[in-house]
Amino acid sequence: MQQEIELPKPECIPFPLKRMLVRLGIWLVLLTGVLYGVIVWWCVSEIASPERRPVSTANQEFFKETSQAGFTVEKFESKDGMPCLVCTPKPMDSFSKKGEAIRGQLLEKEMTLASSGEIIGTLLILHGRTGMKEDYLAVAERFCAVGFRCVIPDLPGHGANKEPFTTYGVLEAPKVLKCYKEASVKYGFAQQPSMMLGQSMGGAYAVRVAALDESPFQAMVVVSSFDKLQTVVRGQTRELLGDVLGAAVSGSVEHVFGWRTGVKISEINTAKKAPNIRIPTMVIHGESDKSIPLASGKKLYHSLPSDLEKQWLEVPEAAHNNILITDYPLYATMAEWFLNFLKES
Repeated sequence: MQQEIELPKPECIPFPLKRMLVRLGIWLVLLTGVLYGVIVWWCVSEIASPERRPVSTANQEFFKETSQAGFTVEKFESKDGMPCLVCTPKPMDSFSKKGEAIRGQLLEKEMTLASSGEIIGTLLILHGRTGMKEDYLAVAERFCAVGFRCVIPDLPGHGANKEPFTTYGVLEAPKVLKCYKEASVKYGFAQQPSMMLGQSMGGAYAVRVAALDESPFQAMVVVSSFDKLQTVVRGQTRELLGDVLGAAVSGSVEHVFGWRTGVKISEINTAKKAPNIRIPTMVIHGESDKSIPLASGKKLYHSLPSDLEKQWLEVPEAAHNNILITDYPLYATMAEWFLNFLKES
């Protein structure tokens, strides 16, 4: 009679160990979900309401000494609660170093320039994401030196503006224009001649303000801006997190952004507004911009009407955050654009 062979019995995981592994699995799932939620919330906050920082010590000191740089500064707040600075050229015996530089570059182009303290028009300057009005005092110094009064608001979600979020001009463009008009009444200057300069996020605002029927602006420069914010967000999340996770996170970011702000990221489509622009527009982008790819800026440029007076400019070796401080004579280039289209109302 053949003897039966007993097979070894598999060892069972002790019940306490099994329970511990199940709990560990649940905790891992929960922690992963929380981490995912934190990443999404942080991304949305960076887009809609980046952390506000105090005015730098350097800008505080410069604010006190602008009269020595050829202009005076007054603070103003619109009825909608939009704080802004109004920078007015001041007559001086000599121009500041920055003023001399831009004037010298323009004179080389045989441009006719205003005398010290003379005002030939107004320039509305719209800052980028994470920026504030005080960051652009040095920008105003240069344009005041060629005769432009400068109005610089704190855009929603930034600086001293009490609005919690920015929707990149989708909801706020009329408020920006209203702030400009109220400043013109308070300080007694005509709404025209007037120009507009917007950087990055401010460029998206500028396009939407210029597209308003009642916009008084006669020429515009858009620096380092985008065609669609959705494309920028998806590109950055995939670059940081990989294709699969990046796609998932960007989808969640778009959903949460819409819930928090009331505006879908897909609605922040500057290229869709660009065909409505009817004023001369220069679009500038840094060749080495990784935050907003060069292709995005080009798409915005090509979205402008084909019959519009427009110009595309690539700044060599410029990235997103340093485009205004490279060796390229960018301020003179922008000022020349404005001066060429300066018109009396």
